[in-house]
Amino acid sequence: MDAVLVAPAVDQGDAQAAGPSIADRWIGAAVAASVAFLAALVGLGVDAPFLLIGIPAATIAGWRLGPKVPPAGGVAGMGTAMAILTIAAADALIVIPMIASTGTDLLNIIPAAMILWVVGFAVVGIPMMTLVVSCAFVWAVVVQRLARGNDPIAPGPSRAA
Repeated sequence: MDAVLVAPAVDQGDAQAAGPSIADRWIGAAVAASVAFLAALVGLGVDAPFLLIGIPAATIAGWRLGPKVPPAGGVAGMGTAMAILTIAAADALIVIPMIASTGTDLLNIIPAAMILWVVGFAVVGIPMMTLVVSCAFVWAVVVQRLARGNDPIAPGPSRAA
């Protein structure tokens, strides 16, 4: 007679209610900073030092999106989200200090800052997508690998032993 092992049902209500662990955020930020650093080195080699702004921008995006990378699948969606958030953060890191240096009233300058940010996104952000999207996909794959460990197949409930 064969014995069938049945795994007990796991209540994941508490796990889903709890926020992401800080280790996931650190992993996402560290991997993003590393990938952005390599891209910035390439940029320095071809006289494009503005790629250095990608290091803090990607680190911010990696911090926010790191816990959201699923252990299996979903790389395309996370890579796209990472690319868009990195470009938006980079534009904000350029626009905010530029606007703040004008010394005008904050409420009066917000519309101008938004227009400047949209123009910057269209002029610089869209062409930069070619580099940023490929780096974002590398980020998503590496974070996904680190999230599931050395197991090439994501762990799941055992059906039989």
